[in-house]
Amino acid sequence: MRLQRPPLEVVGLAALLLPVGQIWAARILLVFPYEMQSQCNLLTQYLQALLDRGHDLTLIHAFANCPITKQLHSIHVKDQYETAQELHYDDYWTLTKWGEVHSIRNFLVKVCLNVLVNAEVQNLMRANISYDLFVIEPSNTDALFGLAAHFNATLMGLATCGGDWNLDSLVGHSAASTFEPMLPIGFKRSLTLLDRFYNWMLISEEWLMHKLIFLPGLRAVHDHFFGHLTESFEDIRQNFSLILLNQHFSLFDARPNVPSLIEVGGMHVPKKRPELPPDLAKFVEDSPHGVILMSLGTELRSCDLSMETLSIILNTFETLPQRIIWKFEGNKRPNTSVNIYMDEWLPQQALLAHPNVRLFISHGGMLGTLEAAYYGKPVLGMPLFFDQIRNVERMKEAGVAIMMDTLEMTRNDFESAIKQLLDHPKYWHNAQTLSQRIRDQPMHPLDAAVFWTEYIIRHRGAPYMRVSPSNMKFIDYYCVDKLLMIIARLSFSIGIVVYIVRKLLQYREKFSRLLRLI
Repeated sequence: MRLQRPPLEVVGLAALLLPVGQIWAARILLVFPYEMQSQCNLLTQYLQALLDRGHDLTLIHAFANCPITKQLHSIHVKDQYETAQELHYDDYWTLTKWGEVHSIRNFLVKVCLNVLVNAEVQNLMRANISYDLFVIEPSNTDALFGLAAHFNATLMGLATCGGDWNLDSLVGHSAASTFEPMLPIGFKRSLTLLDRFYNWMLISEEWLMHKLIFLPGLRAVHDHFFGHLTESFEDIRQNFSLILLNQHFSLFDARPNVPSLIEVGGMHVPKKRPELPPDLAKFVEDSPHGVILMSLGTELRSCDLSMETLSIILNTFETLPQRIIWKFEGNKRPNTSVNIYMDEWLPQQALLAHPNVRLFISHGGMLGTLEAAYYGKPVLGMPLFFDQIRNVERMKEAGVAIMMDTLEMTRNDFESAIKQLLDHPKYWHNAQTLSQRIRDQPMHPLDAAVFWTEYIIRHRGAPYMRVSPSNMKFIDYYCVDKLLMIIARLSFSIGIVVYIVRKLLQYREKFSRLLRLI
């Protein structure tokens, strides 16, 4: 049997496509050192997309349970320095300002040390290998940025809690910092001049703490492990080719960006509507008055709430006509009616996507906030710390949420807030408007994240995208020449006015003398 020669077009197409797979198969090292399950949830879709496109991934992480880590080469970092002891959850409210700052500094240093002293990480550093790309959570992990230079890799960040003035500074972005503090607690919306001045004072305090307390500790760790590098700690911090921000202007403040800051908020939301398991689907669909979903995230467990707070919540739920689905951890659960479904794990996105779920009671975490906005659900926010307060405030300003203080709420407050969110159509209509707004994008945020990740790989870090102080003269970066020009023009104009006024006064004096002589 004689084999037929394939058409010339087929041979040409095969030759064209063959190198593409080789080009796309990049070696990527990712480091996410915080033990936060929410980061695992955010990364899962992103890592899976990169794996599907043939990239070779190595993940250094501190996640206790993250299924995606089993699908790639992963190094689990144990908490050798017991970082949780630095957070002082029990006496957090009694800490002095200095005690709080000192604890945070020690926590950040220990988080980085957990990574760098790990035996597998040390073996990896001693191996004669390199990576095409190094991806890291850039918030206060500066001591680990040297891994990018060590492995000769392009430096990229994935900011899981959105942007702030410090992340802006990593890419040379000098935006109006009074809009985005690192810790939103106490921050005021910049509606008046007094608010702006207050925010400037707040962020100035943050800047001093960061420069004088946090960075020196992180720099000491960096210098100990990366003293062999030719680049300095300051230069490496300005080497980011790209930072992906887990936020979007349709919900959070519109912000002026540089090319290397890309908003990908909602990239963890699946492209297809997630389905509920049969038993839970039946519970949701058989509720004639709808369903209320309550989840306080992964860091705060419902079982850790005070008995008084639990009693308020439970007694309120028992009187509502709606069915309740409550993320409740631990083996000791309160006795409830058949109207309340409790489990320590819930398919949150599948529940929020269901049209019969009418209200989301949430702690205000970034992922839950984006999901509520995407699926168009009103929110009763019960934030405690970090970005949770800011997230709930943004939902409140969008007309889809009510904020409640968990530590001070009463039964009447809790019940009234739920009924207001359910009975007033404006909350539901505003939630639908917000959902349409955040969905209306030229491409899915996950596709955007993957595109820009591969973009800086294709273009070897795309240095032309960077706006970095290390690549700019002092006069250009701080616009000193423009400032001097403005001062010169104002001085010239003021000088002319002063000269004319003086001449007029002199003529007036001479004229007065002349009149007296006459």
